[in-house]
Amino acid sequence: MLELKIKLIERITKEIGDKILETEKSYQLAKESRDSDTKSSAGDKYETGREMMQKEMDKNLALIHQYKQQLIELNKGSSKFIRTSQGDFIVCIGLGKLVIEGKNYFAISWDSPVGQQLKGKNSGDSYVINGKEFKIESIF
Repeated sequence: MLELKIKLIERITKEIGDKILETEKSYQLAKESRDSDTKSSAGDKYETGREMMQKEMDKNLALIHQYKQQLIELNKGSSKFIRTSQGDFIVCIGLGKLVIEGKNYFAISWDSPVGQQLKGKNSGDSYVINGKEFKIESIF
């Protein structure tokens, strides 16, 4: 189980890192576009284009910050691998479905509906989602 948990955390770390790199590229493209925009005789069009690129840059900076916060949260070591009758979860940050060696796992946050149900539970406990009861088989 420990090896699997490590693989899941490594995958999540890589995916977040990839998102950071992708968002940094988008930020740089928006910055270059904003900085290279030349003032035309239609001043309003120039200002609108620069404003749109600045908003895109701000959005990308916020995303980069969010992704870095997710990495910090992931590295706190509070993640749990939980096997249930509903599926296998790594509860740390919400990233969705991960496939490792052909098997599905779900990276969810403690704030998600399933994460809320799993808080404070132990192996053998049950929880209810959408009127269906599920059993916790193991926690690691």
